[in-house]
Amino acid sequence: MPKLTPIQLKYLLLKGVHLLAVILIMAVLVAYFHKETPPKPDKPEAEPVPVMMNPELSAYEQFCLNNQDAGCVLPDDNKKSAVKVILMDTGELDDELREKIAKIALNGCNTAPRVDGDMQKFLDYLYEEDLPEDIIDETAAIKNPKLKNMHIIPARKPPFWGKTPKVVLIIDDMGISQKRTADIAELHYPLTVAFLTYGRNLSQQIENSKRAGQEIMLHTPMEALGKVDVAPDVLTTKMSLEEIKHNFKAMLDKFPDIQGINNHMGSKLTEDLSRMNVIMEILKERNMFFLDSKTSAKSRAEEAARAAGIAYAHRHVFLDNNNDKTYILGQLDKVEKLARKNGYAIAIGHPKSQTYAALKEWLPKMKDKGLELIHLSEAIKVLHPWFGRKAAEK
Repeated sequence: MPKLTPIQLKYLLLKGVHLLAVILIMAVLVAYFHKETPPKPDKPEAEPVPVMMNPELSAYEQFCLNNQDAGCVLPDDNKKSAVKVILMDTGELDDELREKIAKIALNGCNTAPRVDGDMQKFLDYLYEEDLPEDIIDETAAIKNPKLKNMHIIPARKPPFWGKTPKVVLIIDDMGISQKRTADIAELHYPLTVAFLTYGRNLSQQIENSKRAGQEIMLHTPMEALGKVDVAPDVLTTKMSLEEIKHNFKAMLDKFPDIQGINNHMGSKLTEDLSRMNVIMEILKERNMFFLDSKTSAKSRAEEAARAAGIAYAHRHVFLDNNNDKTYILGQLDKVEKLARKNGYAIAIGHPKSQTYAALKEWLPKMKDKGLELIHLSEAIKVLHPWFGRKAAEK
């Protein structure tokens, strides 16, 4: 091998240095571009993506499998197919969630053990459509003693409620959440409780309420104007008159000893005079009364009831559009004032946590306030004296 001159050695050395530099630069670049960029501390993490639902399971089964404390009853072979379903309260309710809750209702699932849990919050919202905030007033009874010396014959004698103003408190949506229903049954006062048709263990729940001195009604699911119908057996305007008759009778047959009903939701159906006429005809056959929850100002229920000749009343105050104790106590204060003005007042609430808390505080004070709590049927007998006579003949 020939001996290299100094110039050649210098050249090769420079080439080696250059090559080494290139290799080092490439290594740095590769390391730089393949290095994971650390997350910025001020950037929020992405929301978890909900896992797809298993199409082989019903919505009811999927809910129950992911909420083992909900007390659902499922076949054993379903327990091995647990599916993760992420429920996020976004403030909006989609059709999938409505289907899920409808399945829960259809199967009588007890959703109550997790008090104030997400599902109970959804149920509280979905049980009713948006309820009117208005309070319905009525002409005050004539109480001026000077009128007795005047030759005036009133067109319609106002109902006489006695010296003590009367209050009717109705709790709707009973029978679905067994814990909430049991809470209301702990209030041993003459409340009127309206049960939905599709609760689990209904007979036992109703018996508990009766033992507490509470009057039972059917809370009849009826179609609403908005898309909030979650009842599996709701009466709708799409049904023929014969279907309305058949389905309504099937609902009534679940409650053999009741005297009356009110509407669950129903802002759309109560505006339909022909279908309300069918409902009133059936109530007349059974000598039952109708309480209009007044979810619509355009309700034709009173018109239909008058034509059929059945006893009718309507609510005056909704207690718990907001599940807030202070708000509910404020609504009860309005009930008091209305009762003192008109002789009576009818209020509707729901088995919500704060409604229970407010009533637990308010009910023991009624006597000191000079008010009397009565069942709805007792108020109906004052408004329609003939109803009491017919009820006694049954």
